[in-house]
Parts: sequence; C-alpha cells; structure tokens
Amino acid sequence: MDNYNSGPVPPFSNNNSGYPPYYTPPTRHPGSGFAAASLVMGILSVLTAFLGTVFPPIVTAALAVLFALLSKGNDRVLLPNAKVGIVTAVGGFVVNILVVGSVIVLLFTNPDMKESFHDQLNRTYESLYGESFDDTLDQLREGTGTF
Repeated sequence: MDNYNSGPVPPFSNNNSGYPPYYTPPTRHPGSGFAAASLVMGILSVLTAFLGTVFPPIVTAALAVLFALLSKGNDRVLLPNAKVGIVTAVGGFVVNILVVGSVIVLLFTNPDMKESFHDQLNRTYESLYGESFDDTLDQLREGTGTF
C-alpha cells in the first residue's frame, strides 16, 4: 500500500476554500457573452446569405461585429469567439453580395427572366394601384416629356 491513499485527506491551508493552494477555479471573462453572441450572429449571417435576401445578412453581420467589439471591453485583444464571429460575419456579407449580384446580373442579361420580371411587375403594380406600370410610365412620359 502506498502512503498517498491510506489516510484521510488533510485540510488545505488556504482559508478552507476547499481548493488546493495551487488551483484557482476558472473565471469567466466579462465579455464572453458578447463574444458568443458575435459568433452566433456571424453564423446566422452566413446562413441567411444563401437565401437571396438583402437585409438579414447585413443586419446579422453588423450585429456580429458590434458584439465582437463590445466583448473586447478594456482588453487589447479580442476573445477567440469574437474573432470567429467577425470572420463569419465578413464571410456572410461577401456571400450576400455575390448571391444578390449574381441574381441581378442574371435578371438583366437573360431575356426570358427579364420578360417574366416585367410581367410580374406590371401585375403587382396593377393590383396595387389599379393600372399597369407601363401605363403609368407612358403617362409620365407624356406629361413631362423627359423620360
């Protein structure tokens, strides 16, 4: 039998805290909540960027950067979660620009899509205002002569 496991554990001499003198319990960084929020918003930015919408990825990317900066506090460096949050936010923003840009280019270069978009615009405008977009545009051209 060895001497280490044969008897009761002696009390520690550090004010009876229950922890060994060489051990300090882990402390939570004050900005870790903001860093986690930054990471979540960055991931949401990437996920919403593939939906083809314009504003949700921009809003979530901006919030991710804001939360990352708020997590910094008075420290000189960002927490790792905040850094990943910024990287994913920038990635989501870039993907959003690429997806929306490719949709716009495809819309204006493909004649079939351009025609279907024009028909849909006329139907929507007519359901909202009672006359088609082309009729309204013709009235504007006749009235001002500048179009």
